Amino acid sequence: MTIDDGSWPSIRHARQARTPRRHVARAAIGAAVILLTATACTESRDYTVPDAACGVTVGADVLSPFLPRGENLTQRTYDAGPESPRCRLSVDNKLIVYISGDVVPEDTDPIKVQDRALVRLGSPATVDIGDDARVADNGAMAVAACTYEGDQRKFVVLIQLEREIPEKTSERRDALQSVLRSYFPKAMEKQGCE
Repeated sequence: MTIDDGSWPSIRHARQARTPRRHVARAAIGAAVILLTATACTESRDYTVPDAACGVTVGADVLSPFLPRGENLTQRTYDAGPESPRCRLSVDNKLIVYISGDVVPEDTDPIKVQDRALVRLGSPATVDIGDDARVADNGAMAVAACTYEGDQRKFVVLIQLEREIPEKTSERRDALQSVLRSYFPKAMEKQGCE
């Protein structure tokens, strides 16, 4: 049996000496968790949702469902050729939406050509937009015949979501159909495909 003569800290004293440090550490961890939770809950859009995507006016309410919280929205448009405009919408440097348009030969069936890609986008279903269109879980495509620079051609738009926003698939599909219905005819007109 050991007698505590005060020269060595007893186990009880050692525990008491560590207790304040444990409380401080636990309090610091708790404060960090609360701070992170509060930050996540208050995170919002610090940018304005635009009325246009890729230079085509569609309305902020149509674009809003796809755009997550964040600080900065950027749109980068470029041409993959004079008949192939492209656009990327990014939030905080993360690609969110990719939109492409193409003027293709009249005898091309873009839906058939992109069949596998549409399947990869998730359960494509026919919708009544243009001459032919599909809406999938994470993307949409529409096609219509047109006259481009005096020749019979087709115009096709592909919209791909790089993030599953909105989270519910049914809401995402409805939002994709709305943006395609608004964007497609205006993009076709902008491209000069009548």
